[in-house]
Amino acid sequence: MTVGRHVMLLAAVLAMHLPYGAAAAAETDVVSGSNLPSSAGARESITAFSARDSLIYHFGAKSMELRGKARIERDSTTVSAPKITVDFGSSTIHAYGSGAEAQGTAEPAVFSNREGSFNADRITYAFSSGSGETTNLTSSSSGVIFGGQQVSRLENGELVIRDGTFTTCDDPEPHYWISSDYMKIIPGSRIIAKPFIMYIRPEIFSKRLPAIPILPLPFMVFPLHEGRSSGVLIPRFGHDGDRGYSFSDLGYYWAISDYTDLRIEGDIAFNGSWRLAERFRYNSRYNFTGMLEGEYERYFRGDSGDPDFEEFNSWSFRFEHHQDFDPSSSLDARLRFQGGDRSYDLDAIDSGTVVNEQAESYASYARTFDDENSIALISYQRTDDLRSSDESQLAAAAFYQNRFYPFRSGRLGSLDDWRDRLSITSGGSLRALYASSAGSDSWDYLADAAMEAGYFKEYSPGSKALFTQGITLQGRFLEDEAYGDDRYGLRLQLPFRVQSTLFSHFNVNAGIYFNHYLVGNDILRYYDGSNVVTDERTGTEGFSTWHIGADLSTRLYASMNTPFLERLAGLKALRHTLIPTLSWTWNPDFRGTSFDYYSTVFNGSGYDRYNRFEHSVYADIPEGQNTVGLTLKNLFHGRLSSPEGFAGGDRTLHLFTLSASTAYNFSAGECPWTPLLVTASSSALFPNFLMSAGALYDFYDYDPLTGDRVDRFAAEDGGGLLRFVKGYFNMSMNLEGRNRNGLPGRPEAMRAEQAIFRERFDAGDFSDIDFALPWRLRMSLYLLSDRTDPLKEAETTTLLNMSAKVALSKNWQVGINTGYDIQRNEFVFPMLQLYRDLHCWQMGFQWVPSGEFNSYYFQIGLKAPQLEDIRFSTGGRTRGYTD
Repeated sequence: MTVGRHVMLLAAVLAMHLPYGAAAAAETDVVSGSNLPSSAGARESITAFSARDSLIYHFGAKSMELRGKARIERDSTTVSAPKITVDFGSSTIHAYGSGAEAQGTAEPAVFSNREGSFNADRITYAFSSGSGETTNLTSSSSGVIFGGQQVSRLENGELVIRDGTFTTCDDPEPHYWISSDYMKIIPGSRIIAKPFIMYIRPEIFSKRLPAIPILPLPFMVFPLHEGRSSGVLIPRFGHDGDRGYSFSDLGYYWAISDYTDLRIEGDIAFNGSWRLAERFRYNSRYNFTGMLEGEYERYFRGDSGDPDFEEFNSWSFRFEHHQDFDPSSSLDARLRFQGGDRSYDLDAIDSGTVVNEQAESYASYARTFDDENSIALISYQRTDDLRSSDESQLAAAAFYQNRFYPFRSGRLGSLDDWRDRLSITSGGSLRALYASSAGSDSWDYLADAAMEAGYFKEYSPGSKALFTQGITLQGRFLEDEAYGDDRYGLRLQLPFRVQSTLFSHFNVNAGIYFNHYLVGNDILRYYDGSNVVTDERTGTEGFSTWHIGADLSTRLYASMNTPFLERLAGLKALRHTLIPTLSWTWNPDFRGTSFDYYSTVFNGSGYDRYNRFEHSVYADIPEGQNTVGLTLKNLFHGRLSSPEGFAGGDRTLHLFTLSASTAYNFSAGECPWTPLLVTASSSALFPNFLMSAGALYDFYDYDPLTGDRVDRFAAEDGGGLLRFVKGYFNMSMNLEGRNRNGLPGRPEAMRAEQAIFRERFDAGDFSDIDFALPWRLRMSLYLLSDRTDPLKEAETTTLLNMSAKVALSKNWQVGINTGYDIQRNEFVFPMLQLYRDLHCWQMGFQWVPSGEFNSYYFQIGLKAPQLEDIRFSTGGRTRGYTD
């Protein structure tokens, strides 16, 4: 009988002695990984075991020994080791790694189940209770590597480790670790350590320094997942030039439920500065979300005995709530209040206030009716100017009914005649505005109601028109401390409009607009022999204005094939769309002597005309005009051939837009031509490039003594056909290289000249640096030239914003983020940046070498999401504006 047959026979005998119906298999040459059939007495689970070298059974001790890649499986639990012994009496196994006695395990014992796995020199495990102990354990969970000298596994799967360590650094010689006398590991949830000491082992010029203890704490909870979990916040140790050394983010995070959480935190500095803050969030999916946040800070600049010692107290409160009650109604609230001594610098409560210099609040409730054909809105808005005590508050309510046809089916029933083409729109609003500026308060109340009746007529397939007659009544009450007396007024508007399309190609709009005003005051001026005196008079006065307007527009098309450009740039054809718009507006001269809205006063040497209603709530008295305007809008499109292999067909690209407009006023006594406005825009060069430009030109010359326009063409003085008044040019682009992971960059084009400038106020945590990005270039150029006063040199603003980042290697990245005022030849908020990937750590340095916000900021912290709050930062206090 061979050795293999002896082993198989022994295994069959052993199967009758294994508890819980376990079966066994042993082979002398290969490992068996399959379960054997259970014995007749099997009740719950099957235990399968295998070994490469030998299996020894001790009948008297009711134990078994497996050698050589031994393995035991039961349910989802597997133990493998060079040597395993089984005690059948207690259902306990003992697994030994090779070389365990010498603490130099070459092949460890391994335990694994659904919750993870770990390696150890020795493992003791009881199948009956699910508990056990290990020595010299190493394992990982959610990227956290932990180990310990003495480890016990509880029945609920938790691990209790004595003299343990854990880290997220996967280097064979970790750059940091946390050591604790007692640790409890709840798989997939958290690590509880008490007490613990954090050690670092820096590497300088490829040489490791000895381990350095840096952070001892009596108790801490570390998450093993990226979701929410309650626990003490990891404090940050930092330093700055004003407060000295400080601890920040001391506090506790409480994951109250799946829908609410609470964060309480604070800072404390060695010079006595402190901050206390809280944030409560709630979220009911598909129903509502919100946040309640408050903060109070006492900031000491320097020490109390210093001659330049300063103290600042500031507070902030923010409330946000969004709720969809049903598909037709929603509530939005974003309220922010700030106060105290504001210090505008990079360490402010909200660094965005450095740019905005305002605290804004907004709340609204909206509800739609009748299949979204009408809407009601209630809103509140508040703006605080953080540079002063100025503020404004606006409360409003509005209702708008979209156009509907009351005699059509679904309303009052269809009549199938002209009444089906009648329509009605209506609306109304209430508004209350409070404003405080320079110590003066004002209250402005306004209410209006409007209704419009319309009639739609289609004359032919290409000709149709909509006739509307509207009526709007508005009342206004103004209480202003600057005037002393209350002011009020009413306005009645009666607009009649026609909107039509003729012959499918012409859009013709026309209207007659009548306004009548009733005001509660006017003024009277007279000459008392030495000065002109203004009398405020009370009493109801009325005046009326009206005007007539019309415009005509169409579209003209022209196209051209460009085979010569197709070979060069893939441009197969060009299309030019011209949209000319001709407009006309007329109204009489309400400022003339034909109306008594303007009066005349003798000033001692001559006569002046003045507006009698200039202090009333309605004071706009138009002068006479008979104006014909012309606008030419040009759209240029290109048809590009598709790349080879692309099945989408040719594509159309908008190349650029060019517009020009001017007008001629036949009623003007002089200078009838209005200035020529020219604008252009394009984004055709590449997807992440935007360009726009505009200029205003005057046809007339100016008085060399006063600078006023004179009724003389600029060309008559040899100055050219047009005289430049003002203009602007705005350009922005964003380019990125393909990152080292093979993915192309997806930059977004910037739309504002300050898009990059705002980013410099966010010091950030350096946690979003992409070291795989080889380079990035973002630029915006804003040019503005204003020569409204021709007697002065043009006021020119030339601001170049640039942000560039370059990866010097896979671990080093440098960047510059700056603005440059070309006109003044000076940098605006220049910032130099340096980032270093330190394996499991990340370092960042930012320096503003000059300007109002001169500062530096250094930070080094862990990269692991679970421990990203562990970081050290220091910086010099930014010199900024203090209120």
